[in-house]
Amino acid sequence: MEVILGVPFGYEPNEEVRRFLEDFRDMVNFCIDYAYKRRITSYARLRKNVYEEWKRRWDYSTHFCHSSCKIALAILKSYRRKHRGGRPEAKKLFMQLDPMLYKFYGDTIRISVKPRRFIFIKLRYGKYQEKFIDAWRGGKLKTGEITINENKVIIPFKKDVDLSNPKDWIAIDINESNITAVSSNPHILRINHELRTIHTTYFNIRRRIQKLARYKPKMSRKLMEKYSGREKRRVKDLCHKISRKIVDYAKQHNLGIVMENLKRIREHINYGRRINRRLHSWNFRRLQFYIEYKAKLEGLPIEYINPRGTSSLCPICGGRLASNGYRLLKCRCGYKNDRDVIACLNMLRMRGAPLPLKATHEAFKAEVERIVIKSQLSDNG
Repeated sequence: MEVILGVPFGYEPNEEVRRFLEDFRDMVNFCIDYAYKRRITSYARLRKNVYEEWKRRWDYSTHFCHSSCKIALAILKSYRRKHRGGRPEAKKLFMQLDPMLYKFYGDTIRISVKPRRFIFIKLRYGKYQEKFIDAWRGGKLKTGEITINENKVIIPFKKDVDLSNPKDWIAIDINESNITAVSSNPHILRINHELRTIHTTYFNIRRRIQKLARYKPKMSRKLMEKYSGREKRRVKDLCHKISRKIVDYAKQHNLGIVMENLKRIREHINYGRRINRRLHSWNFRRLQFYIEYKAKLEGLPIEYINPRGTSSLCPICGGRLASNGYRLLKCRCGYKNDRDVIACLNMLRMRGAPLPLKATHEAFKAEVERIVIKSQLSDNG
């Protein structure tokens, strides 16, 4: 299976690149207008019909005609899905280039604008991007269709991985203030984090800032942008650290990863104003996305299961569980354990993975590897 990860690179903008981006935006809008007036939805038909007129208007490599047609139809399709009428327009400066139009050198990109005419973009990158460059130079990665905007270049790196079924699996239960993972080897990994604390802290800060809006609207707006940006950066940093810890453990023991399919769960949240606010800021999807792409890059398979009954059914006999304390759940068969551990065991059972024998004993709770992960970004980060 081929796994693709887009990696952002910075670069120094210049007038030549900006003019090129503006021309490409004009190409896209020309294709949008042509397809909209003639109700064209086929890429091959649009490319054939606009080709001669496109060549008269722009003196660029004809590959740019193909790229602009493809982007125009994608914009039209998205617009029709969201709106009933009207014609869309490309406003942002960006372009997508297939490998025929550019050459990647690691620290520089050469774009073929016309026959024997090139634009060179010097890339800025750090240690994160350097890992991918080294892997690309070593022949482990390939590059795909890049995207260029006013200040960034997004380069997709491709890697062929074997996602065959591993011997053991690890189930991950994502909660507001912790993540519990139970593997069939057996082991329990519990990661305590401060995501909920970060959201609550910045919610209270924003609420105080909003009181200034009536008297000092400009100051209120600037402060709101400042602290909202801090919250996003701290949450993103923490989610990357948590996902990296989980994937490193799974890679060390060659474990496939099982998670709950929580799609549309927010539509069913209705517990009151305060609880709703907390749950709507819950970062389960971001964490799942980070875990998934990091795991696939390491060749670890990911599977999602239906979450129905994972926290209410006994993993041993399938009976209904009753609460026997704040976190302890107990079944009529005598089995009892932590609610998060039970959810993970049920996920393993639903996946068809063998339950660890120690899971039948309450002593399994004592074998927990506890980790506390905190965001190390400063308030100015």
